[in-house]
Amino acid sequence: MKIVLLVPDGVAVRNYIYSDFIQELHQANFEVVLYHQIPTPAIQEIKKIQGDIISDYFRIPDFKERFISRILRESIAYARLLQNAKKLQNKTILLFWNGKSKGFKRTVLLRISEIVGLLLSINYSWILKLEKWYESTILNHPTTKIIEAELYNINPDYILNLHQRAVTTAPIIAIANKKGIKNGTVIFSWDNIPKARLLSKYDSYFVWSDLMQSEMETVYLEINSAAIKVVGTPQFEFYFKEQFQLSKEVFFATYKLDLNKKTVCFSANDASSPYEALYLEDLCESLMTIEEPNRPQILFRKCPVDLSNRFDDVLNKYPQLVISIDPDWRIASALENTFTEIYPSFSDISLLVNTVLHSDVVVNLGSTMAHDFAVYNKPCLYLNYDPVKPSTFKVKDVYGFQHFRSMQEMNPVGWINNRLDFKEKIQQALDNSETIGPDRLQWMQKIVKYPLQNNSKNLVQEISTLCTSV
Repeated sequence: MKIVLLVPDGVAVRNYIYSDFIQELHQANFEVVLYHQIPTPAIQEIKKIQGDIISDYFRIPDFKERFISRILRESIAYARLLQNAKKLQNKTILLFWNGKSKGFKRTVLLRISEIVGLLLSINYSWILKLEKWYESTILNHPTTKIIEAELYNINPDYILNLHQRAVTTAPIIAIANKKGIKNGTVIFSWDNIPKARLLSKYDSYFVWSDLMQSEMETVYLEINSAAIKVVGTPQFEFYFKEQFQLSKEVFFATYKLDLNKKTVCFSANDASSPYEALYLEDLCESLMTIEEPNRPQILFRKCPVDLSNRFDDVLNKYPQLVISIDPDWRIASALENTFTEIYPSFSDISLLVNTVLHSDVVVNLGSTMAHDFAVYNKPCLYLNYDPVKPSTFKVKDVYGFQHFRSMQEMNPVGWINNRLDFKEKIQQALDNSETIGPDRLQWMQKIVKYPLQNNSKNLVQEISTLCTSV
């Protein structure tokens, strides 16, 4: 059997292409083909890791939506956000609508989309009709003809999309549906479903948990529940592999960390969270009030796709306190700053694993890193205050997002409710870690299917069953 994996950007590489998922496909007798839009250096890295297990590589042709297609897509997204906010009784879902724009053309497009989307939201069946219209505009696009010819030559038994939000994959899935090629998509992250960015209709949807399945059934009424498969996600499997783990002595010596000190990991979000540098500075100022022999050190890991210099002033101010270990993600072209040009090196897996393994607590603003640390049963402290007032970016909105409702009736993380909390909460996490977020494993088990080590196998078993079914 031949499976085509759609890899529209570098983000999917670490979680799926570097993981056991590829090996599991090989053991299940799949011929693996990548249909991608990632740069040549990323392909070279993949070949070094996976060898000849991946039989072939094809580049997805550049695809640019026509204006009418873009209007339809954005209108559908806005309509679904309005619907989802009502169905899930959560107004923060509307914050996922990016209605701001600097360009005149885009501003006009978004205003039209908002008007059309508002009308669509009155009747769910109208949304479904517009989605069919959107698919027809995609099928009539000149690039689709090129893709159709390539898929005919590849002749896959199954197509799996590794990032359901990418516009470049819409023509491929439209053709697959037209030609009767079996297909599916992973839901890439734990917060994706309410965001209304599921661009295509698939035969199967692979989700992290029962919770995610329930959420999907609520907001996508047209999807048969049997098409939603709970398999987990491969991204946590790396933590169980000794090949990625260094001793604490080696890791600390490599990055000039102090073996005699406790370690606080500050993991930053991308630029959509504007006050990360202020949070880091507040943490530094607080820890500097602790006498030096007892003062913990800070291991700073920025978001891999954040290419800004916004942390430089803080890092330069506290060189003895903060050790910055940049993620090993690379930019293939200095001329382009896009997701398709940014990709993770294989070595970043070990870097992340050891960051989590050898840190004592993580501090961040609502990040998935809380779950990474929970794999090793380590505490997380969530930042829960606005460092700038007044501000259009409000931390209460972040924790109002739908995926944080999964914490209800649990105590899975600790909270930094103001800058004066740092010293006490950090000390508590270091001295009595079990008292900070004691329900962290319970929360993790609600978010991701357990055991975590089996998630690649779960996904491949489901695909194998689907491929052999009549």
